[in-house]
Amino acid sequence: MHLNNARVRMDTVDLAGRPLDVVVPQTPNGCWQTSLSVLLGPVAREEARRALSGPELWAVLALSHATEAFGRLLRIDRAVYPGHQLLSTNLYDGRLDQIIAAVPDLARAYPDRAIILRSLTQRPQTGVAWPIRVVWIIDDMPDIWAKRRDSRRDMRKLAESNLTARCFGPQIDDVRLDRCLALYRRLYIETYSAFNPDYTAAGLRDLLARGIIEIWTLESDDGDIAAFCAARDDGETLTIPLVGYDRSRPQDDGLYRAIMAHMAQQAMERRLKRNLSAGAPHFKRHRGASPWMEYLVIFDSHLPVWRRMAYRLIGAMLSRFEARLMAAAVT
Repeated sequence: MHLNNARVRMDTVDLAGRPLDVVVPQTPNGCWQTSLSVLLGPVAREEARRALSGPELWAVLALSHATEAFGRLLRIDRAVYPGHQLLSTNLYDGRLDQIIAAVPDLARAYPDRAIILRSLTQRPQTGVAWPIRVVWIIDDMPDIWAKRRDSRRDMRKLAESNLTARCFGPQIDDVRLDRCLALYRRLYIETYSAFNPDYTAAGLRDLLARGIIEIWTLESDDGDIAAFCAARDDGETLTIPLVGYDRSRPQDDGLYRAIMAHMAQQAMERRLKRNLSAGAPHFKRHRGASPWMEYLVIFDSHLPVWRRMAYRLIGAMLSRFEARLMAAAVT
C-alpha cells in the first residue's frame, strides 16, 4: 500500500530487458492520480469553486457531475498506468517511445483495462489525448531563472533563513521522514485537497530505496525541519512532486521561496530543466517559467466500443476547453 486514500497493485513487466512499473488501481480509490472519475468529478469541482462564481460556476459543477457519472457508468477507472510512480508528474526516463511501442503487449496483458500515460507535454500521434492541466517549465535555468529579479530575491531569502540544506536517500531516519510527511499533509491534504495523493511512510521509503526520489530538507541548528521537498531527477528534468513547510512560523511564505530557490540551484548545478508542475502561475511566471499543456494519453483500441466511447467523448469535450484552460492559467 503506497497511498492512504487509494488501493493500488504494483505490477512489474519486462520492457526491452528493463523492468517497468505498472500501477493497477483497485477500489476504493480516492486519489486523482489513480482515478479519472475523481479527477473529472470532485477535483474538478474543487478547482471550479476556487476560480469561478455565479452562473458559470454552477454550469461547470453540473457538467462535472454529469461527466463523472457518465465515466463511472462506462468504467473509465478500469485502467492501468505504465511507468507511473504515484507522483504528480511522471518522468519516463527517456523510455516514452519504448512504452508507447509496448502498448500492444500491455493491452494483451491487461485486456479489460485502458492503458494510460500521464504528464505528457506534447500530444503523441496515437492514443486519445485529454488536456488536463497547465504546468510550468524552465528550459534554461542559468539563462532564464538566474537572471530574474524574483529569483535573486529568493536566493537572498534562502541565505537569510540560516537553515542548512540536507539531502537524504534510503538512509533517512523515521523521525525526519515522519516530519516531512506531516508537513506535506498539512499543505496538500488538509489545505488543498483530500484527493491529493496521501503517501505512506512505507511508500516513500520504497521510492527512496529505488532511487526514484531524493528528499531535501532545510533544517535549523537543532535539527528541526522547517521545509522539505522530494525531488525527481531523470537526467533531463528536475521535478518537485512533494513540498511542505512549517506554516506555523511567521515567515512561512519565505520558507516556500527558500526551498524552491535551493532546488533551482540544484537544477542549475546538474544542468537540468525544471518542471514546476501546476498552480501558482504568478510565482512561476515571474521566475521565468513558461506554460505547457499537460495531457493524459489513453490507449483503448483493444476495448469494446462502449468502453472506448467514454474515453473519446470525454476527450473531445476536454479538447474544446483546452484553449480556455490555457488562457485561464496565464492570466
